[in-house]
Amino acid sequence: MKLISTLAVASVGAALASKSQENLTRSPVSDIAPGNNISPESVGTSLFDAQESFISTNGSGSTSIVPRGTKTYVAGLRATAGGNNYCSASLITPTHLLVGTYCVSGNIRWASIGSHFVNGTGDGEQIKVIAILNHPRTTGFSNDFAILQLQKPSSFQPVALASSDDSDVYDGREATKMGWDDTGGADTMAYELMRQDVQLMSNANCMKETNVDESMLCSSGSVNETSCTGDYGGPVVVERPNGDVVVGLVSWGGDCGKPGYPSIYSRVSSARTWIESVASGVCFH
Repeated sequence: MKLISTLAVASVGAALASKSQENLTRSPVSDIAPGNNISPESVGTSLFDAQESFISTNGSGSTSIVPRGTKTYVAGLRATAGGNNYCSASLITPTHLLVGTYCVSGNIRWASIGSHFVNGTGDGEQIKVIAILNHPRTTGFSNDFAILQLQKPSSFQPVALASSDDSDVYDGREATKMGWDDTGGADTMAYELMRQDVQLMSNANCMKETNVDESMLCSSGSVNETSCTGDYGGPVVVERPNGDVVVGLVSWGGDCGKPGYPSIYSRVSSARTWIESVASGVCFH
């Protein structure tokens, strides 16, 4: 497996060009200039120009703010320590983050772990990203996984991985996706970490609407549950009393907010063996 330095991240243009499945929409991840931060008073189009929202609320009130100090395994990827997040990720070991491959085409230099806000250094931990490894069988949207290595361990508790036997997911199960999503319409971004409940569906039912493979996981296409492009790589978790389990990563879908079209996530159970081999140091040296 090839190790990719963050100082020379390999181009993923060819891979992105092949991601042409029917009805898909995805916007390029753009580097965000250092210092071009947003604040609670100025949340608006500045971040949206580089990044579309990942959750469509459609005025339904289906999203809510994650209580500060919880879900601290959620990380934002940044060009600078205090800059704007342009992708989300999940802390899976003290020194590793799990994310989608699309995010590695951006200017990743830092991860902000456990932070409630879309930018700044006032809370959480800002740790440098020193290496990136893509899943060896990533093609198009299949096996859409990458692992980032941190310069030093995080003090926050990692999230548990979905069981490789797929027992954590089934048709109709409730799950939650998180990110710094659109909360006020097409031109605004959230300053605080947001959550939205979704209902998972079987791949057999999902195949009635679109083509998916065993590395993908679907949620129903209710108008309030549709993922939109942008805050890509965000975790989809099953909440349990003894701790959350990450079952998916936001990956792709149809038209933003379009009712009846599923949202598609990367299925963590399908890649657990690879994830554990990388996180244990087999591929990172």
